[in-house]
Amino acid sequence: CSLLLLLRCLFLSPGAHQGQIVGGQEARPHSYPYSVSIQYGGEHFCGGSLIRPQWVLTAAHCEVSK
Repeated sequence: CSLLLLLRCLFLSPGAHQGQIVGGQEARPHSYPYSVSIQYGGEHFCGGSLIRPQWVLTAAHCEVSK
């Protein structure tokens, strides 16, 4: 019962879907040239870091199913 309450609070809280880091601020365009937006169908779904000119390091959950 307490797990259900916790999940409800996390997903229904006012800041749950703002898409920002708490206390963060918007970055100027091109101020982090190693940051990558991984997109599918024109929509951002994951982020990554450029570690070589043609290599992006990202989390395992960012994989797109074929």
